[in-house]
Amino acid sequence: MDNVSKGMESLCEGIIRGHQSRKSDIKQLKGQVDVIRDNARKFLADSKRFHKEMSRNLKKHLQEGREDLIKNVNALREDFKKEEREIKSDLAEASKIWNKMNETLRSKKKKSPD
Repeated sequence: MDNVSKGMESLCEGIIRGHQSRKSDIKQLKGQVDVIRDNARKFLADSKRFHKEMSRNLKKHLQEGREDLIKNVNALREDFKKEEREIKSDLAEASKIWNKMNETLRSKKKKSPD
């Protein structure tokens, strides 16, 4: 019977040690979980702040780019209008020269006896 009682005592001590060990492990895990949660909260807050900053910068740069694009397009339109006026002027002058030459040729044709 002495063996049975020692075996029971040893078994009970093992259960108590195992219970204490599990309590200690659970306490450590809870601590680690708290640290992980805090890190996750900090990460999310940093990410949110970073995202807002990126959004603000992107909007600013896009607005600046839009303004530059509008300026460039307006300048191109003005250049185009200027070129168009010059071409119209050149065409009008060419038309005058053509008509003058045509009149000269017609008058010579009428004068020549064929």
